[in-house]
Amino acid sequence: MSDLINEMAAEIPIESLSEDLQAVAEIFGIEGALRLSQHFGGMSIYIPKIDKLIRDRRDIRIRNEFTGVNHRELAHKYHMTETAIRKIVRAGPG
Repeated sequence: MSDLINEMAAEIPIESLSEDLQAVAEIFGIEGALRLSQHFGGMSIYIPKIDKLIRDRRDIRIRNEFTGVNHRELAHKYHMTETAIRKIVRAGPG
């Protein structure tokens, strides 16, 4: 099936895809859009925002990089407010 998807991807114009799949194809190519359809076709899936996906790891990094006085630098680095940095540091691990 993989070879067929590769072959068909070269023949399918992006305009023939649904609007949602066109957006996927612009990022991952038509082959990627076809593979997504192959695996999840007919299903409704929820894709969380990037902030939700990286929040836990980001917070661990912030706590590891915190020196006790560098709230402002961390806020700038992670595009957050100093108040948000203070909350993360205060909350501690986990």
